[in-house]
Amino acid sequence: MAARSHATGRNTRAGAAPEFDAAYYRRFYADPRTRVGDAAATGRLAAFVAAYLRYLDVPVRTILDVGCGVGHWRTAARRLWPRARYFGVEHSEHLCAVHGWIRGSVVDLDARALAPAGTFDLVVCQGVLQYLDDRAAARALRNLGRWSGSALYLEALTALDWRQNVDRTRTDGDVHLRDGAWYRARLRRRFVACGGGVFASRRAGVALFELEGA
Repeated sequence: MAARSHATGRNTRAGAAPEFDAAYYRRFYADPRTRVGDAAATGRLAAFVAAYLRYLDVPVRTILDVGCGVGHWRTAARRLWPRARYFGVEHSEHLCAVHGWIRGSVVDLDARALAPAGTFDLVVCQGVLQYLDDRAAARALRNLGRWSGSALYLEALTALDWRQNVDRTRTDGDVHLRDGAWYRARLRRRFVACGGGVFASRRAGVALFELEGA
């Protein structure tokens, strides 16, 4: 399989103060020579997630996208879940000004300010957690567990991915590269791994056959 580009972080990077400004997003999201992905790629990914959740009989009426970046998931959500309420949360002041996102991060968001119960049918967190140190990332995973009423889509760059799976010319390696086992150990407390980056909240009661889970 060809090496894949990996989305760069869109939340607070622990121990640094990156400028998530217009130049940053031109490089990683607009310029076809250097970008890590585009709306079409996210659209294919979102279509997979939507199809899998339909198969699992998980309705999606509310979506929380934490680290929503330039809004590719919102574009896909409008097509795949046209009746769902979408909440885009972003740390970058620049993107909040341009797109009107809710300012916040996966570490400190008060989700109850968005929804009374503080839970959402689908939570998306793509390309964010590798920018957090262990303590902050563990807190973020606890938050994702609390916010996910039914399902989570999670993508985070791991040490193995950096060694084997990504295109390093387009992928930001100035991150915290943890083993996949570190994430799985914390995710299994609140989620069942469905494969493909999809995790079902244990509170949702989703039934998987033994070989369907990851």
